[in-house]
Amino acid sequence: MATIAMRFILAFAFLASTPSLARAEKFLVHAGKENKVTFISKASMESFEGKTNKLEGTIDVNPANLGDSIAVHFEVDLASLDTGLPMRNKHMRENHLETAKYPKAIFEGAAVRGPEAAALEPAKPKMFDVEGTFTLHGVSRRLRINISAAYTPQPKGDRISFQTAFPVLLADYQISRPQFLFLKLAESQEVRVSGVAVAAP
Repeated sequence: MATIAMRFILAFAFLASTPSLARAEKFLVHAGKENKVTFISKASMESFEGKTNKLEGTIDVNPANLGDSIAVHFEVDLASLDTGLPMRNKHMRENHLETAKYPKAIFEGAAVRGPEAAALEPAKPKMFDVEGTFTLHGVSRRLRINISAAYTPQPKGDRISFQTAFPVLLADYQISRPQFLFLKLAESQEVRVSGVAVAAP
């Protein structure tokens, strides 16, 4: 019995000391010019964009061994979205996104579905198939998206840059199409996200 226990301890010590299975590192995303969220509405009568740099969150990951899951939590301040027209901003925030009640859009999870043996290598951008939970307007849905990510080791803090784009159907999140923009607001919005996460001190 003691021999079995000793083997278990030795195996655990070996796995803990193996670089590819090292403990996950925490990366932080702070609101600022490097981070941007854009939604794009393309309708038959009018197209416009809403933008914000109020993206914040964390990524807990071992770049050398993503495995099948990582810990991600991103939040976007929806009240900061700017469409370029003050009146349109007011209607979108108050009457449709209802930002006083649902102030943030949240993506968290997540599971890496591909490629196999997923890893981030220095100076080699890669595409990843990722699944997580997206919450908008009080509705949470599983979302599967493609993310391009690049890992850059730096003396002042390793960095992970990322980009993704995915469609959001207003009906899926119980967001009504604005009456005053009838046929001007598309039923499906394209959401684009780009940002940089920096290793925590």
